[in-house]
Amino acid sequence: MKIRKKEIGYFVLIFVCAAILTGCFGRAKTSFVMDQYTLDYTSPKAGPDQRAIEELITVERFAVASQFNSTSMMIRTGQYRFDTYDYSRWHVNPADMITGFVLRDITRSGMFKGTYSYYDTGLSRYTLEGYIDEFGETTDGKALVSIRITLLDTSRKNPIEQIVFQKQYVHSAPIGDRSANGLAAGLSQATKDLSARLIADIGLALNATAAK
Repeated sequence: MKIRKKEIGYFVLIFVCAAILTGCFGRAKTSFVMDQYTLDYTSPKAGPDQRAIEELITVERFAVASQFNSTSMMIRTGQYRFDTYDYSRWHVNPADMITGFVLRDITRSGMFKGTYSYYDTGLSRYTLEGYIDEFGETTDGKALVSIRITLLDTSRKNPIEQIVFQKQYVHSAPIGDRSANGLAAGLSQATKDLSARLIADIGLALNATAAK
């Protein structure tokens, strides 16, 4: 009789342990993979009339509107409404991403003697600032990037005279399919077009200043 009680005790213990383990695993959340994206395009080439400028430029980290100040891939679904792609994110904040690509493109254009990022210690005559107003998918399925750019000449004492030019750049590109991958491809093309226009405008402005 003692043996039977001992055996029953073992069975009860096994049953309790099994119930606890089943309950724990049953409540476990399903794991998922978060896909990460970045822009990807070749730097635009400088125009044939672009002359090298014997000056330095610093590209400051661009500011960004609060609704785009995250790694979420934003979709405008209507007036006052935004959505995001599930399980898809930008690898870094759009402010850091666009700043990095603009710096890369200006450097590769060869239009300045030297280019610096905002965390470098080099002293530059020119400073490029930007504010990202829009960076995402529109309601009609386009990839849209909108940035306000200010180019400053820090050699001038008057703050107003420091402004070489200030301009809003708005560029869009179609999205092949309404997906995170399609959005990344569309924004890559739109950013490339914006960067090419920006580099051309910087060259025109500084060449015109030098001619005075």
